[in-house]
Amino acid sequence: MAVPSATTDERMHYPQKHRRTEYQGTYPISREDKIKLDLWMSTRYEGLPEPSSNEADEMGVVPSFSYRDVPIYGDTADIMALYFRGVWGCLLTPKNVSDLADTTGIRYHVWVATKKVLERYPKCSKTFYMRLVLRQFLFELGLAVLGVVKGPVVIFIDSRLHDSKAAMVYEARALVELFDRADVRRWRVIITLPATDDGIRAARELTNRYSISIHLSMVTSLAHARACIEAGATMLSMNIAPIMTWFEKKDEVEVEHPIAPDHPGIKTIQSCIDYIHQNSLNTSLLVTDIRDWDELKQLGGIGAVALSQKLLDQISMLGLTTWFPEILEECDDPPVCQCSKYLFDFRNRERGLGMTLSAGDRSIMSSVVYIHLGRNKVFMQKIEDAIRKEVDERLYVDAFDPLSTTLYGQESIGWRKHERD
Repeated sequence: MAVPSATTDERMHYPQKHRRTEYQGTYPISREDKIKLDLWMSTRYEGLPEPSSNEADEMGVVPSFSYRDVPIYGDTADIMALYFRGVWGCLLTPKNVSDLADTTGIRYHVWVATKKVLERYPKCSKTFYMRLVLRQFLFELGLAVLGVVKGPVVIFIDSRLHDSKAAMVYEARALVELFDRADVRRWRVIITLPATDDGIRAARELTNRYSISIHLSMVTSLAHARACIEAGATMLSMNIAPIMTWFEKKDEVEVEHPIAPDHPGIKTIQSCIDYIHQNSLNTSLLVTDIRDWDELKQLGGIGAVALSQKLLDQISMLGLTTWFPEILEECDDPPVCQCSKYLFDFRNRERGLGMTLSAGDRSIMSSVVYIHLGRNKVFMQKIEDAIRKEVDERLYVDAFDPLSTTLYGQESIGWRKHERD
């Protein structure tokens, strides 16, 4: 509160105290609330005058806004939902694509991809068609998404290749090449790889040698995140739900942890966020699989959020803001001290990521990463079934089309040679 000075008519003002539970974190915000928050943070004085008043000018009110807007990625393959919600980018995953595999929109992109591949490569094996149609389908879907979002599309390759560095590198390069031919700028396409041993090694080669933006998914701990950052990944993602669940059901005993900053799952995710900020790294941390808005409100300084269509509906016409202090608060156990002693060896395949992790970090990685990879296998199978159905129908039709070979035969010879090379 302002009080008169003992010697002058000037007024003395006292700094406000930060209120952790009310203000710090990440939460939905309307335009009106954002203006109010901007005003609250624009001064360190308890007595807040009107911004246009002479008193405000005399006090020298200087904005020091410690909040930042959070880019929202739509965790859905529904193009109309992305368009109407006005999200920044899109996170395509095997799950959200397979969920819509039977819809008209996805079937249309499968049909287009099948038509282009079979016309370009007549008289090839069905296995060859399946691989190329999947790649072409992802390109067609990604290109459609880029037409309705302002930012990047985070797009996956076949997650069943997670144990083969060479296969992941090849598929990522081939997919990005399709976008390059369509004159899509590189920053708008981010390729998702699983954060396994081979995925991290593939990310290092793709970023350093081919300048491809990589998103390493399913990061589970600080040491795990550090290995991904050293690989040069543009983006990391942490799945809130399985990480929180692992701590709540650790050792097969369900433990009641209130949703608060001291929840071990929240502390694990926050430690990765703080590590990125403390070291001024050019890596963005994306949080996904949000169970409840209260979980998001405990995390500050996040780089981006992926929201499902259900969550997007809940914050219609709202944005997200996150607490982003210029100087991080001191803590008793800094994140940098929690890192593993040994760096991930990118050249030695025998000495994998598990050698750099503690027993607890290995356990949570197994529970999150490999369980998700198993589920993704099922989702990929559903996508592949939709593609196989369309390929079979197209091959059946082409079997009665005597002009198909003469029309596209000469063009396909060059493309088959290019694919083998």
